[in-house]
Amino acid sequence: MKKKFILPFALTGLVAALTACGGGESATIHEDPNKGVATSTNGCEETSTNKCQSFVIDYPVAGLNFDCSSDTNNHFVTELVSSVAMGACPSTDKVSFYIQGVESANKISLGTVDLAKIRPLKINGQPAQISLLDLASAMTGKAAVTSNANDETYRVMIALVRILQTVGVTQDANIVGDIQPITLSKDIKEKLKNIKSDVVALNLSNGTYAEIIKPWMDVEKVNAASAQDVTERLVKQNQVGVYTTNFLTFTGSNVDIRGFSGASLTNSKKESIANLYLLTTRQGYTTGYTVQWTGIPVNTNTENPISSSILKYFLLTQAEPKKLNADAQGALLNQFSNKITKPFIFKTANSNTDTLELTQGALANGTNIAGTADMYERVTGTSTKPTDETVYGKWRQTLNNESFAGTIDVYKSNPATYLDKRVFRTVNTVKTGEKYIFPLYANIVFNFTDKTIAPVKLGIVIDEHGDIRTNIGPNATANNLASNQCTNVNASTYKDETTGVQQYRIGTTGAANYTTTDPDKSITIRMILANPVFGNLDGALLGLNDAIVYLPSTSVGGDETLVPGGVRLNLQRLLADETTDRGINITGWEGDKAITAQWANMHSVYQTVYNAAHKDKLSDAQKALAARASGTLGVELPSCYKILTKQ
Repeated sequence: MKKKFILPFALTGLVAALTACGGGESATIHEDPNKGVATSTNGCEETSTNKCQSFVIDYPVAGLNFDCSSDTNNHFVTELVSSVAMGACPSTDKVSFYIQGVESANKISLGTVDLAKIRPLKINGQPAQISLLDLASAMTGKAAVTSNANDETYRVMIALVRILQTVGVTQDANIVGDIQPITLSKDIKEKLKNIKSDVVALNLSNGTYAEIIKPWMDVEKVNAASAQDVTERLVKQNQVGVYTTNFLTFTGSNVDIRGFSGASLTNSKKESIANLYLLTTRQGYTTGYTVQWTGIPVNTNTENPISSSILKYFLLTQAEPKKLNADAQGALLNQFSNKITKPFIFKTANSNTDTLELTQGALANGTNIAGTADMYERVTGTSTKPTDETVYGKWRQTLNNESFAGTIDVYKSNPATYLDKRVFRTVNTVKTGEKYIFPLYANIVFNFTDKTIAPVKLGIVIDEHGDIRTNIGPNATANNLASNQCTNVNASTYKDETTGVQQYRIGTTGAANYTTTDPDKSITIRMILANPVFGNLDGALLGLNDAIVYLPSTSVGGDETLVPGGVRLNLQRLLADETTDRGINITGWEGDKAITAQWANMHSVYQTVYNAAHKDKLSDAQKALAARASGTLGVELPSCYKILTKQ
């Protein structure tokens, strides 16, 4: 008999949906093969019921030609939709990318990717992510393995970046080294009629493409070193995201649901369940923490026998949640294989020997690491088991000299985009004589829902890469973790070069928003505070755009849900005035509406659940931790912060 069962305390990621691409009437191709191609819109129109799969190109380029293999009558181009380059083809198609004008017989071939391999299972409202690295791999027939020009696939990607960078510099869309939206307009592509031959993979690999396309674009405007730097940044940008392990709701029978769980290797009755939040930054660091419950679960309702696979979730009220921190370390996933290729380490705050390591797993469908065959089947939409079992997520742990091991399902959400130079103004994105505002020094004020707890001020810096670190002062107190100095850190020690105070990588930015109709000049921020140095803020989550459903529920949004949501810094006054006099502000959002910015603490939330089941046996520390579950945010500029002019 089929049974419906609900895993308690569901944690569901809210993904920032990207707008689906538009449709429209299509134009037929020209019969003359030497006359080039005429294009229509940016592909099929995706709906929840059809097989059309929208996709996003990681480099924001509009006007990039592409063909869908099942459509022999039409040609398409990418369009910028909500600041990202989008297109769409049927989900089982192979998509061929190229640059060609209507009157140009010759073209620049950019490879053919198989949509079914990039996104095996269509997820409504979530475009497939196609990278320039995917295009380069398609052209060479092999994956890149290193960020070195000796790697043929990586070398081809550098060539693609160099071409697009040159287009941007020619259009004055960006300065060398900056990634900004560009448009391959009809006029630009028509000039390809001046080149003498097609550009194919071999030309991009051996460098001969530069001479072939010189009548069209002179790539010497962008030196090879700059192109390689941009390539590395783009590869790392594709790793940016929020990684969670979700307590999900399933309907069905014989489903092997494990999530982030396992057991002692010496006592199989002693089980472990866990939940985690991680984020990966633009410079390729991952930080965050996990909350874990361990023990022998007991079914307290003997009249209701339950599955052994569900019994472990009784630990949520029977075992105290313990926090393990992941100090900023190399990215969770290898940037080329999207696999865990080296242990990702969590440690308890008071021990260097009690460690938990994520040891293997591969990102499937661009969205999930599956810990089991059942989960892999659900993620990929296939019943074929992988031959390489290292794709399954696994972990191991040493806890009080006892060894544990298990499986883990991970969900990736909230990718990042380029940062609009009209908002993200750094010395690297503005011209000589122009003002720039990043690195941006700010003090974030954490207010607590429990008003008996005093607010805490934390100094932060959003650096020129778009990542976030602390700016803790030399005389920090429990309620003031901000510095009155706007100084730099040593790249190797990460200590303040002036004060000597240790600083910490704590977050990154998602996007820079710029609109004029409803003035919005803002940057979204994401932070995880996972270190005892943060005191009452240890465990705080900010801007991750997730909802914590902390009581049994079948949906998100009820009374059981804590939704801290997204967070943005509004820089309108700073950019318009080019002075700090009127400061900045911080808000969340709900659709198009600005709301009060909020934060939450996963560790504290789960402590409240435990406390509710043990009301008469709690320590002061347990009560205090639960009281720090959530709050609102404020922001101010420190007096040391100044807007600078590029010399």
